[in-house]
Amino acid sequence: MSRPGSGGKRRARRAVAAPASRAAGGSGGAGGAWGARPGRPRMRRRTFLLVIVIAGMIFSIQSFVYVERNLRPPMMNIAKIRVKQVATQAINKAITEQVAQRSNSEKLIDWKMNGNGKISGFMLNYAEHMSITSQTINTVQNTLNEMKGIPEHIPIGHALNSAIISSFGPKVPVKFEPVGAVKVDLSTRQKDAGINMILVEVYIRIVAEVTIIIPFDTEPELVETDIPISYLLVVGDVPMYYYDGTGRPVGESAAEAPNISVPLGQGTGEGVTTSPGSGGNAGSGPSNEDLDHSGPATEVPAEGSGNSADPEIPPGETGNSAGE
Repeated sequence: MSRPGSGGKRRARRAVAAPASRAAGGSGGAGGAWGARPGRPRMRRRTFLLVIVIAGMIFSIQSFVYVERNLRPPMMNIAKIRVKQVATQAINKAITEQVAQRSNSEKLIDWKMNGNGKISGFMLNYAEHMSITSQTINTVQNTLNEMKGIPEHIPIGHALNSAIISSFGPKVPVKFEPVGAVKVDLSTRQKDAGINMILVEVYIRIVAEVTIIIPFDTEPELVETDIPISYLLVVGDVPMYYYDGTGRPVGESAAEAPNISVPLGQGTGEGVTTSPGSGGNAGSGPSNEDLDHSGPATEVPAEGSGNSADPEIPPGETGNSAGE
């Protein structure tokens, strides 16, 4: 048995719920009709992103090909110059510090004396030679091993040959690796320092082979440097005077150079005498310039001719040898 007034409340609730359900159904239908439309902008965004990715890949490939063809050679040349500069500076610094610590550099050369106590020659001390060579090899090898872990960076603008953008662009890392053994040679070279004086230079020649590594290529390179470690001046006997290239004496109490007679021919008895600073003069006979060719020429009659000169006939008279 229902309470009075309960049926009316139920009918009122149903009446209110019916329009609400209709409104919900209408909105749902409209929502379903409009819910399929937002899928098109999403497809457009995906297509746009795909196009951008493809264009970026094509641009990256073209850039890589351009860098490979045009920037690799100049970048490698710049890397070689930079690596040689850095390696040479490090080697010179290490060897200079090592030489500065040695106080027996005078033992590098053994001098040879003659009977008069004068220097007649010299030779390198083999023991000191080997000691310096081994220490130099170890120093150079350790220096290169320490430097290989420190990369150098070169702006890519250097490879474009442009003064404006030479310091711009991404920096390319450059490394090098020591390859093979370090070659060290201790030698000497001489230089004229005056009259009978020679300046002897003792130097170390270092040759190291390294491999230069850049992102695009690797190439081997030789690092060479000469480091002087000692200078020695050899002074000989200096004469009071000497003769220069023209034969003239130079110095104090200089005597004239002796005359030299050069024969002109065999059996002629004549010669040309030369002295420094003068031309050739006739030694025993007159020269061509001393002969006088201004007078008339004298004819000498040939044998068998009709006329002959008779010394007993006075002047003005002639004799006919053919008639007599």
